[in-house]
Amino acid sequence: MKRMKIIRREGAIFLTVCLLACLMASGCATTKKISYDIMGKGRALKKKVAFLGTINRSGYGGTEFADAASIQLKSSLKAYGNGLVLVDSRNLRKAMEQVPRSSSGQIDTLALAKVGKKYGLNAVLEQSIEGIQGVTEKRGIWGFRHTCFLTRLSMRIVAYDVETATILYNQMFQRTVEVSEEEWQGIKKGNRYEKGVANRLLAKMIPDIRKNISRRLGNEPWKGYICAVSDDTFTLAAGKDVGLAEGDILEVFGAGEPIRGTGGGIYLIPGQKIGEIKITKVLRSRAEATAISGHDLERSGCVRLKR
Repeated sequence: MKRMKIIRREGAIFLTVCLLACLMASGCATTKKISYDIMGKGRALKKKVAFLGTINRSGYGGTEFADAASIQLKSSLKAYGNGLVLVDSRNLRKAMEQVPRSSSGQIDTLALAKVGKKYGLNAVLEQSIEGIQGVTEKRGIWGFRHTCFLTRLSMRIVAYDVETATILYNQMFQRTVEVSEEEWQGIKKGNRYEKGVANRLLAKMIPDIRKNISRRLGNEPWKGYICAVSDDTFTLAAGKDVGLAEGDILEVFGAGEPIRGTGGGIYLIPGQKIGEIKITKVLRSRAEATAISGHDLERSGCVRLKR
């Protein structure tokens, strides 16, 4: 058995050497292509996201609870949001506050997408507190079981895609912590905001929400937007913050056509490729580029890093 393992290992080494020899014989282009396929599709640019805030639909804790949830999620995304850049400024917050909503609270996704493109966002996040409940659970060995008093928090995260004005994902999260009977009674009656309990629930839930956001948005391709045109120079609302570098080639895609969905919402269909631009200057959150090919590039829907 030991001899068979040695033979198999030597065989694997021999095949690897043969493969490398073939690659060297077939030329650098083939070697680069296969290396490119093995290593992946090149470097990944970071995605810019913004946060609409937290809506408290439960009524529990009012704006204090909603503000605490917003602060914790933003802090977590800034510190640990791998592959994401959280954009947060007074002007952006003001612009998003002015995006209209329907009487039911549904946001105008086309207006939101327009704001998002101006700031170079890939997605806009919205968090909502859906409910908080006092529940009980029997724990312990049979015959010695006791009642545990628990509080369960339900929160929803919605991510809006800026390019298409659609919902990228909509997910509910639930987490539970053990509380005292007095705290449980206050939550059941809804007559007292238990700040300590709320903070414990958020501390348990927010890291999971942040990991989910990072994973889901991390799988989305980076998309940028031309925010200004002057003579032959195109200005992008992204720069060193997402990882752009001088010499990068970006593919330019036409603006999407609006369509009405089954639910009555209006969405944008991604357009076809209409040209390419080359990055000539990179600043912290801006970049400049010149045209390589195509026409009417100022009417673009988005740009993507050429692979």
